[in-house]
Amino acid sequence: MSGISPFRRLARDRRGIAAIEFALIAPVLIALLLGTVTLFGLYRDSATAEKSTFTIGDILSRKTETTTADLDVNRAIFVAMAGHPVGETTFRVSSVMRKSGKFVVCWSYAPSPMVAMTDATIPTADMPVVADSDSVIFVETTVQSTPLFNTVGLPVTTLSNFSAARPRFSAALKNTSMTSAPC
Repeated sequence: MSGISPFRRLARDRRGIAAIEFALIAPVLIALLLGTVTLFGLYRDSATAEKSTFTIGDILSRKTETTTADLDVNRAIFVAMAGHPVGETTFRVSSVMRKSGKFVVCWSYAPSPMVAMTDATIPTADMPVVADSDSVIFVETTVQSTPLFNTVGLPVTTLSNFSAARPRFSAALKNTSMTSAPC
């Protein structure tokens, strides 16, 4: 028999260790990279949708009156800012006033598939503190965010945002195109 047995020789051979280590760790690194890119995309979509919602609320708070055509333009602005097609977004704008300690919907603009806000569907938990006879412009939006890679198991996520802004130059934002509650 010549010197070292084949098993000992194999155990002492260090050639190819780096390649084996790389083969073991590469899938983990790739999964981490794809997961990070996916989570960043979700964060980016969330931040963009939130900023877009607050921007529409700010635009409307600077007006004294609006029309349905004007609100259609604001919806188009939101869709462009959010960076998602119309089918992946929803949009609702409502003027809500507090009267005798209760919230009352003055008017609500909600293109399909959203429905107009009513006195019964006012999200009172989300409403800011509002003085009696004061009003708030309530903007609600949703955006569907699809993960770039499905490595982390994230489904299509619906990001919901709302903004409540007080009209700056009038007591309430009037909508001249809609019949509204006496506000």
